[in-house]
Amino acid sequence: MKTYLLALFALCNALLLSAQTDIQDLRDNYAVDQTVTITGIVTNGEEMGSSVRYIQDESAGIAIYSGAWEGFTTPSRGDEITVTGVITEYNGLLEVGPNLSAVIINSTGNELPDFEYIDLSDFNEGVEGELVNFDGAQFQDGGSTFAGNNTYTFIHEGEQAIIYLRTGSALEGQIIPAGQITLRGIVSQFSFTGFGGYQLLPRDMEDLISDASINLVSQLTQSSHDESSITLNWLTDTPGTTVIYYGTDAENLIETASGMEGVTSHEVTMSGLEPGTVYFVYAESGNDDSAVQSSVSSFVTVSESSGDIHVYFTGSVDTSVSTIEEATSLGAATNDTIAAYIDRAVSTIDLAVYNNNDQTIMNAVDDAYDRGVQVRYVTQGSNANIGLGQINSEIPVLERQDENGSGMHNKFVIIDADNTDNCALITGSTNFTTNGLVEDYNNVVVFQDQSICRGFRVEFEEMWGGSGSQPIVGNSKFSSLKLNNTPKQYTIGGVPVEAYFSPTDGVTDAIKSAIQTTDSDLDFALLVLTRDDLTAAIIEEDNLFLVVARGMIEQVSGTGSDFQTLLDGGVDVESHEGIFPQLHHKYCIVDHSSPDSDPLVITGSHNWSSSAETVNDENTVIIHDASIANQFYQEWYQRWSELTVGVEEVENQWDVRFYPNPASDIVNLYVNNTGSAELSVSLLDITGKEVYQSSLQGKKHLLDVSSISRGVYTLMIHDGQYSYAQKLVIR
Repeated sequence: MKTYLLALFALCNALLLSAQTDIQDLRDNYAVDQTVTITGIVTNGEEMGSSVRYIQDESAGIAIYSGAWEGFTTPSRGDEITVTGVITEYNGLLEVGPNLSAVIINSTGNELPDFEYIDLSDFNEGVEGELVNFDGAQFQDGGSTFAGNNTYTFIHEGEQAIIYLRTGSALEGQIIPAGQITLRGIVSQFSFTGFGGYQLLPRDMEDLISDASINLVSQLTQSSHDESSITLNWLTDTPGTTVIYYGTDAENLIETASGMEGVTSHEVTMSGLEPGTVYFVYAESGNDDSAVQSSVSSFVTVSESSGDIHVYFTGSVDTSVSTIEEATSLGAATNDTIAAYIDRAVSTIDLAVYNNNDQTIMNAVDDAYDRGVQVRYVTQGSNANIGLGQINSEIPVLERQDENGSGMHNKFVIIDADNTDNCALITGSTNFTTNGLVEDYNNVVVFQDQSICRGFRVEFEEMWGGSGSQPIVGNSKFSSLKLNNTPKQYTIGGVPVEAYFSPTDGVTDAIKSAIQTTDSDLDFALLVLTRDDLTAAIIEEDNLFLVVARGMIEQVSGTGSDFQTLLDGGVDVESHEGIFPQLHHKYCIVDHSSPDSDPLVITGSHNWSSSAETVNDENTVIIHDASIANQFYQEWYQRWSELTVGVEEVENQWDVRFYPNPASDIVNLYVNNTGSAELSVSLLDITGKEVYQSSLQGKKHLLDVSSISRGVYTLMIHDGQYSYAQKLVIR
């Protein structure tokens, strides 16, 4: 006992000798890797995860990171604790831990520190780790729902910042308030460089306070539009008035349109509009006691352009599975095709291109500038961009300077946005480099449509800092500093098209929603997949009756890859890692074989990763069209065959292809048997029972499955020695 008391005395004495005056003393006078002892009130609990707690005293706040609190009692909100540990820094956030030697709970149920009332000019290192309060804050995405592992932009006194919600947050699934609120939380930081990147961490819905007697409970949504009108809808929690303010200048919304009064379901039509034009809008609903305004959104009228959509691929395609229009493989001519579009420009060219070393494209840009075309260029400053050294030095170029994530990762070009007949938007996954244009598997999509050109121009000019010929660096916005201010819904040549930009527009949610529309087949080709929510969505669809998910991923062994998770979930997924050339795509095809099930393609520059969702400047388009979906499927099937059927061809001397899958009546089967043995085909149900059998003569076959019950079957081709097996769904 005596020895124990001496040891306890020595420990307490050591704690007293090493204790800091307060948390501010730690922040000002101690460095990373030093051991410190601090005391404070815990300001969060499990709602921010099990491993991190923030503590605050009268001087400042700081994060405590434990890992699993092994050997200690896990602190709760309101506990006063004394912590001894080593100072560390994680992506700019100053922490104590995870090397902790003591966590002592002194008392519980304490009153929390007061919130500090600040504006965004004070949202910095000076309040990191502290509870803060913003009066009159407003979310950009008001009316939608919160999702985990996402950031959301809020506006306060004309400036903007973000909140971050982790997966499992108490706010997940809750409606995002649409009007002005009191917004509270803990100040944190996430920055790859250690500078900037401050974000607010609300703990639960009690940190989002509205005193209004009427609130918007949905976003403004577009129910219809044409060349001269747009109809918008929204909901309120109590009956109120219905009015919108709109215009083509987001800073001057003076036009008004009204609807019914005393309703909770609001609808207003703006009429007499110009075709192919972006309109900025906010809604206001009120009652006798108060009124609430939405954040400013944008919508676009249908244009009078041709609406042609052209798809090109850098790699080979398999036109044997074409059902409407054969896909176009450009191969080494991809740069010539992009240059040819640039050569058509007569007034303006805006380029937002991640990296560029292609002489052909740069010559076209130079020629355009020489003939009087206004050229504006945005890129990522940390890249080599050798091509920029080959163009006229008078062409203005703006570089995103920070190196967070991949930075300005877009690959789009806007040509003659104000010319109805000559405008064009070029986008897709292709970097303007030798690898991107010639070697890697990539896609290019070209829209001849004024509405989407002008929508993308809104995004470009936000990065550019204005609408003039020269960039305004002081106004330029990248990453989370941008607004969610671009139209999302277009009708292009009768085809519904969605467009989203990262990191402001909730792109991952849009991708997930598109995945969840799958009725039959889901085929993806991705450079990377590290988003757990998208992985879960794929697995959930694959588990549905009559749905087959198949895909390829390039980077499968990197940190956070969900390749193995897909395999464990039963998804038919193949690795493309280590195979030349690289699979650089970021596309997914939904229901290519079901024209009546809204076939669609998701593509763009946005990798399915958290950096793309929360840090990078990216674009994503979702094209709802059976022909476009089938063209992408022709490219997908070629890549898939190289990974799967090609192996069987070597081993079994067969080349097997069949479609559609799922099928309802006829299966088109192609078998190139270069061996001498006779082949036969069978269908086995899930119990292994053979329900169909036929011998195969020749190469092309039509299998009549119209009399076979709906379900999942195994299609087997065999010659007595070898067998080929693949899943077939009959609807």
